[in-house]
Amino acid sequence: MIVGLETQRLTRATGVTPHRAELLTALARVLDYSSVPAVSHHGRVAVLAARVAAHLPHVDPRSTFYAGLVHDIGTATADVDPTWSCSLEQQANHPVIRAHPFVGAQTMAAVPGLFDVAQIILDHHEWANGHGYPRGKTADEIPLASQAIRFADTCDMLLREQSSPELVAFVHAVLGRVSPQVTSMVADAGLEVLGELNLYTQLLVPEDVDLLAEGTIRRYAADDLVTSESDISSLLEIFGDIADSRPSDKTGHSRRVANLAVLVAMAMGQAGPEITVLKWASLVHDVGLVAVPRTLLDKPGMLTPAELTEIRGHVTLVDEFIRPVSGLEEVAKVAGAYGEAWDGSGYPRGLSGQDIPLASRILAVCDTFDALTSRRPYREARDVSLAVDILVKGSGSVFDPTVVAAAVPVFLIALAAEDR
Repeated sequence: MIVGLETQRLTRATGVTPHRAELLTALARVLDYSSVPAVSHHGRVAVLAARVAAHLPHVDPRSTFYAGLVHDIGTATADVDPTWSCSLEQQANHPVIRAHPFVGAQTMAAVPGLFDVAQIILDHHEWANGHGYPRGKTADEIPLASQAIRFADTCDMLLREQSSPELVAFVHAVLGRVSPQVTSMVADAGLEVLGELNLYTQLLVPEDVDLLAEGTIRRYAADDLVTSESDISSLLEIFGDIADSRPSDKTGHSRRVANLAVLVAMAMGQAGPEITVLKWASLVHDVGLVAVPRTLLDKPGMLTPAELTEIRGHVTLVDEFIRPVSGLEEVAKVAGAYGEAWDGSGYPRGLSGQDIPLASRILAVCDTFDALTSRRPYREARDVSLAVDILVKGSGSVFDPTVVAAAVPVFLIALAAEDR
C-alpha cells in the first residue's frame, strides 16, 4: 500500500517511474565507456553472474545482476580502468584497487533499496583460498552471490586476454583460473552456465551482450520500479560524482549546480515537475566527460580549437547514457542543450533564444557561475563579484537575460547564507 501511494505521488509530480535496472545499466555504460567499441565489461559480468546465481541455492539473481552492473564502481572516481589485468599481488598492493570493494559498497549502500547489492560488491574480490582482498575471507565466509561475480569477472578477463578461443579450451582455462577463487559449488554452476546453448558465442558479441542484458532485466527486474524522486536523485548523483572526478578539483560541481538551478527555477516560478527534471539534468549534465582524457581536462593554459571541440563533444553523450532510461528522455534533452547560447553561437546544435529549453538556459547560467567561482587546475577561483559581472556581460549573447536577472540575486543570497 505504501509503495503504491509513493508511485502515485511520483506519477503526479513528474510522470516518471524508471526501472532500477535501466538506471544501473546506464551507470554500467558510463563505467565502461570507451571510444573503441568493445563488449561491456560490467554488462557481460552482470549477465553471466545472474545466470550463475540462478543455479545456486538462496541467491537472488536480480541483486546479483545489479551488483555485476556496478561491481567496479569503486574505481570510477579514481580513473582506474576496471578491465586492467594484473596479478593478484599487484592488485592487493595497489591502494585504489585494494580499496575499491569498500568504496563501491559504500557508494551503493547509500542508495535506497540497494544495500544487498552493496554487500555483494564488498566481497566480490575475496578468494575461496583466503588470498583475495580486501579482508582475506575464505570459502563459506564469502557470500555465494559475491562468488558468482568473482566467477563472471574472471571469465570476462579471460575473454579479453584471449582471441575468441573454442569453448572447450575456454572452459579449461576458466576452470584453471577460478579453482582457487570460488567454491566447487559455484565453479560447477558457472561451468554449467557456460555450457548453455549459444551463450558462449553471444558473450563475444557486443550487441548480443546488450540483448542478454535486456533479457535478464525482463526475467528478473521488470517489476522493480524506482518509486520516489529522492531514490532517482540518489542514483543520478552517482553519475554526477563520476563526472566531477574527471577534472581535478571539480568535486561536488554537479550537486552544487543542481542546488543552484533548483533555487533559480523556484525564483522564476517554475512548477514542481519542471524543477525536478532540471535538478536531474543538472546532476548528469557533465557525464559525457568520461569520454575526454583527464590530461586534456586538467591541461593548464589555453586549449586549441581541436581540444575545445573534443571537450564540447561531451554533451552529446548524455543521450547515449541517459535517454535509454524510461522516463528520462526530457532529462537527457535538457542536459544535452546546456551548451547552447542565447544568440545561437553555442553547441552542439546552434539553437538560439526560445528554441533552447528554459531548463537548459537555467542550467547554463548555474553551471557557468559555479565553474567561475570554483578553483580549477589552470586558474584560481574567481571572485563572486567578477563572476556576476561575467554573467551580466554575457546576458543577451551567451545567456538568457531573464534567467541572468533572476539568478544573480539568488546566487548572492545563497552565498551570503553559506558564509554565516
